[in-house]
Amino acid sequence: MLQRDIFIGEINKYLEKDKSIFFLSADFGAQALDELRKSFPNNFLHCGISEQAMLDIATGLALEGNKVFVYAMAPFLALRSIEQAKCGAGLMNLPICLISVGVGLGYADAGPTHYTTEDFACFRSIVGSSIYTPADSTSTKLIANELLEKPKFSYIRLDRDALPNISPEITKVDLNRGYRVFGKINNDKIVLISHGRMLHKCLEIYSNKSERFVCVDILRSKPFPRDLPKDFSSCKGIIVVDEQSPSGNLSSCVFEAFSEQNYFPKIISKSLPERYVFENGGREYLLNKFGLSNVDIIQACEKII
Repeated sequence: MLQRDIFIGEINKYLEKDKSIFFLSADFGAQALDELRKSFPNNFLHCGISEQAMLDIATGLALEGNKVFVYAMAPFLALRSIEQAKCGAGLMNLPICLISVGVGLGYADAGPTHYTTEDFACFRSIVGSSIYTPADSTSTKLIANELLEKPKFSYIRLDRDALPNISPEITKVDLNRGYRVFGKINNDKIVLISHGRMLHKCLEIYSNKSERFVCVDILRSKPFPRDLPKDFSSCKGIIVVDEQSPSGNLSSCVFEAFSEQNYFPKIISKSLPERYVFENGGREYLLNKFGLSNVDIIQACEKII
């Protein structure tokens, strides 16, 4: 099932008992959206292709004491309406949750106007925001329930495609600390750190050579998990894999977090290049072309060895 449908499905369940929840959308055409609109017409607002206005409406609803969720395609929700997110949810510390769908190169082959390769850096810069990037259905559901129970200014980065479930399943303990670990930590291993779709590439590498690697799923990247640098301070090295542009991406979070705690392991960033992507050929083709194939990640590991 798509992450979008899972998240909206949880909102549907909560609306049965909590009519202070409002869902604003700049999009149509999804079954989960249709079900929510049909079941709770008074709590669903379709704002049209006007994401900036949608965030302003969300601000008004939140100021009246409501829990507000806004939904749109990632490139338009993240960048087109970023000032409204800052001035509303950010400056006023309002419990508005932005559900952003299609991060990275998810909208291949729609071109650079539809790719979202800077959203992570942009929302990191907004004071008071929390950032979540789930990698499977279970993590999506847990994040949805956490924000429905305790709403806050948050930016949720969902993939456009259905992502396979990961075993063992994430727990609430993992979500509370902001990350989960696959494998046993020791000084001889290389740590693969990622989130969302790219985590699955890292897990594939880890599962083939678990004696060499540990894999880390960053569920909540802002605030960055406090315990993570200490846990991996003595590892052989770290590879951070992210489907974003270089500036301000997940690698930046890792560099900053480790240095703030005076840990300085070797860290290599694997991300998209500093350029706009105009090529077509599908998402996997583009990832391979721009250095984010499994082979590219393994070659980066060899630099540490």
